[in-house]
Amino acid sequence: MENKNITNEKKSGNNKLWLILFLIAVILNIYQWMDKSSTVERYEVRTDSLTTITVNLDKELDETYAELNQYKGTSERLDSLLQEANEQIDQQKARIEKLMRNEKNLSVRNKKLAAELEELQRLKNEYLEKIDQLLIENQNLKRANEELTQKNAEVSQNLESTVNQASVLRSEYLISKAYKKRSNSKYVETALAKRTNKLEVCFALLDNAIAKAGEKRVYLRIVEPGGKTLGNTAEGSATFTVPASGEVVQYTSMETITYTNSRQDLCLNWADNERNYPAGTYVIEIYVDGTLSASSTHTLK
Repeated sequence: MENKNITNEKKSGNNKLWLILFLIAVILNIYQWMDKSSTVERYEVRTDSLTTITVNLDKELDETYAELNQYKGTSERLDSLLQEANEQIDQQKARIEKLMRNEKNLSVRNKKLAAELEELQRLKNEYLEKIDQLLIENQNLKRANEELTQKNAEVSQNLESTVNQASVLRSEYLISKAYKKRSNSKYVETALAKRTNKLEVCFALLDNAIAKAGEKRVYLRIVEPGGKTLGNTAEGSATFTVPASGEVVQYTSMETITYTNSRQDLCLNWADNERNYPAGTYVIEIYVDGTLSASSTHTLK
């Protein structure tokens, strides 16, 4: 009887041992499964991050090439600058492709690709600034040539006019400029439509001994490439009637002056920081008391 009890105790002990070993095995399997799941999640996060950066890099490369090269053919100096920019972008693209091939550590690769993306954006902005400066220089040179041509034409031109024509106030030497607004609220000249916040037109209202002196209304009319006149009734824009034809014309801005039959230098402008100015050629017209005094054009790239 005593031997039977001993045998039963041994069996009971063995069963407890097997149960403990089974529980340990189950716990180890659960731990390994959780650790594997966590590793998979971390890998997926790094992979998703890599995919996002890669897509952003491809998009930024395409946009940079397109945005810079749209100004190709404007001038020799600008083409030379664009060639330099394209070479630098090509070099960076090659570095990115080499990095994608050789760097196996996903975390390190993500950091390096993020740095390349930031450098690419900096490079694009740097060359856009240089392009903007060259476009301004080209505009100034063209403006100077036009003024010289105009002055030479004035010397050789014999004006024939009636008394009514002679009494019309003429404006000359129109100079139009576009400005972008910096973060410090200062305006800086620009040639790019997407950066434009203000248009300014300066001109000379010529002397005229025949014209009647006194108060005059000077209107500025700016027509954008699509044919719409810039203006906002809340900012003072309205309409006037052309005396000769009775045509009603919308104007952009207006200034009242006192005319004394002598030359007056004037500047009128239009600012709209919320507006997106389309690229193209703008028609600029100056009217004095409803009669066309001068006209010109201004092109935004």
